[in-house]
Amino acid sequence: MTERKAVYYGKVELIPGIVCDGYVLDDDTAVMSERGTADLLGVNQMALNRMKTNWPLKTLKPFIDKGLSMKTNSVKVVAKNSPYKGRKIIVYTAETIEALISAYALSLAHRALRSNQRHIGERCVILLKSLVRAALDTAIKQACGLSPDIQQTAQKNYIDAVKLIKDFGFTCTAPDDIAIKKDIAQFLDVPKSTLNSFLRKHQGEIEPLKLDSATIRSFGGKASQMNGYHLDDVTKIALGMDSVVGIELKKKVFGEIGSFAKPSTSLEVQWREVLSNVFEGFDLHFNYPIGSYKVDFFVAKLMLVLECNGYCHRYYDDEQEKVREKLITQKYSLVRFHHKINLETLFNGILQAKPGTTVRLYDLEQLGQEMPFNINPLVRA
Repeated sequence: MTERKAVYYGKVELIPGIVCDGYVLDDDTAVMSERGTADLLGVNQMALNRMKTNWPLKTLKPFIDKGLSMKTNSVKVVAKNSPYKGRKIIVYTAETIEALISAYALSLAHRALRSNQRHIGERCVILLKSLVRAALDTAIKQACGLSPDIQQTAQKNYIDAVKLIKDFGFTCTAPDDIAIKKDIAQFLDVPKSTLNSFLRKHQGEIEPLKLDSATIRSFGGKASQMNGYHLDDVTKIALGMDSVVGIELKKKVFGEIGSFAKPSTSLEVQWREVLSNVFEGFDLHFNYPIGSYKVDFFVAKLMLVLECNGYCHRYYDDEQEKVREKLITQKYSLVRFHHKINLETLFNGILQAKPGTTVRLYDLEQLGQEMPFNINPLVRA
């Protein structure tokens, strides 16, 4: 079999700041180096290499075209302007890269990706959107006699999630755009314990920075040790936690929220409209502060707290939640309900509630899974 040669070399920058090595082979096939492919998809290069032996991945299998293999080629670089001239490198064809992007995007849409794969799916959805727009933009302008630069067009259409969270008002306490947990928790409007639980569950994909004492003192911190987070990781956290802010970010990044996000927080927002009508005249508040906590709904005239629990609840710290419940039920009755509950079951629980008690209208073990709308069991604490 004749060895393929990479005769042309160029730097491909479809995502601003992500430069990938691109080649054209002697048979006119467009390819990217293995490192470039990994950088484009947001995958660790070693993990991408391991995919070949584990292909097809179980999570991607339902969304892969039949017969698609993780086909790679070893080619010799003869392009004069390549820094790797004379070496053999592993490359991926444009067809294989496109298939990977599509498979990850479809898997994300069907909520089939594991937690440590979701950021790849999110990157692939953004890539698909920007590349489709770039292709349309370029085709129209070329038809009009213009010669646009497709790389610049793709970069222009790529949604920069880091810039987006800054546009949403996110600021960093530490220098050099390094965020601390307080910044993230305040931005997402979630308890610090909730953030900590999320970080523990995703420690394989979100790597904290150990801030030195000089950096901590520079912003008035008094702790001897503290973690910081790059803005890229902050965007993973914001898109991974279904807070109200996270839902809005997903709308900007992915478009219609129903296709790509877990439904819990969007349904919580829908509950606001329902409960506003039901409790009209009863002094209903949203995100109401009680002590150092915020509750989802507070009906002042009934001394009633309602908490809508769904996907995000599985990241809560159990011990912190017990402390929180104890504080709330000192003065108020508390009803915690799953976001997919029906209205009749919710009000059955409300009628049983009284100060000093918690009524739970869900099964803790099922939180984070798909649950039917018709939920009947009442669990009283």
